[in-house]
Amino acid sequence: MRALLPVLACLCVLFAACKKEPGVGGQAEIRGYVLRQNVNGLGAPIGDAYPYPETRVYIVYGDHDFYDNDVRTGPDGLYVFHWLRTGNYKVFTYGECLGADCPSGQVQLLSSVTIKDKSEVVTVPTMIAKNFP
Repeated sequence: MRALLPVLACLCVLFAACKKEPGVGGQAEIRGYVLRQNVNGLGAPIGDAYPYPETRVYIVYGDHDFYDNDVRTGPDGLYVFHWLRTGNYKVFTYGECLGADCPSGQVQLLSSVTIKDKSEVVTVPTMIAKNFP
């Protein structure tokens, strides 16, 4: 019995140190839609927003400094990140912008998301990317 005590102690330390960080390896998913909205030079909408197919959507796991994965939207603007663990995530894409405070011509559309349950499906609010035709 005494011989098992050190082994049990080591196993306890190993399991305590195995905290799973956000990322791939779970059963949860994050999903949402990206729509495109035509706007005039002043930023006022022209018509209705419509699905934005084949645009990239990026995900950041936890507090990472760079995106960890990306997917493209489908024909209806839907994107899905599968097989995620519990934790905090950031999901983003890009839209167009104009003006002196937008030198790159693009603006990031960002949502922060938390997965609390191992099999949860989290829906991100719809991201609407401006388009200056």
